[in-house]
Amino acid sequence: MLEFFELDDINGYASIYDSHITLNKTLLKYFKDAYRVRVGIDRDSKKIYIYTVNKDYALSGELKESSLLSVSISKTYARICSRPLIDYICKIFGLEIGKKEFKRYNASYEAEKKVIIIDMEGVVD
Repeated sequence: MLEFFELDDINGYASIYDSHITLNKTLLKYFKDAYRVRVGIDRDSKKIYIYTVNKDYALSGELKESSLLSVSISKTYARICSRPLIDYICKIFGLEIGKKEFKRYNASYEAEKKVIIIDMEGVVD
């Protein structure tokens, strides 16, 4: 059976630094309408969930402003800068990330829930 390569088949990656999370180019298309993001953590499954929020919804007042994080988007990556978020992630998952260091994890998009999921099970080299 003939199978065709699709860009969606390439793994996305999330790199966690001491002050931010950077998502690689493969995941950029899911940030097309993103104005802010919300980050959820599932301790049991060891996953981080990143939901993009468009500007209208972010400014509607339906979500707590303190739950919305800024996201910077370039041509090659998306970056969520929040030292308190990284401190929280490190505490929950027992990580130690020094300055100028990072840990890379597999990340994927789940279309049904419209969420980017970072799998914290193992560091990717």
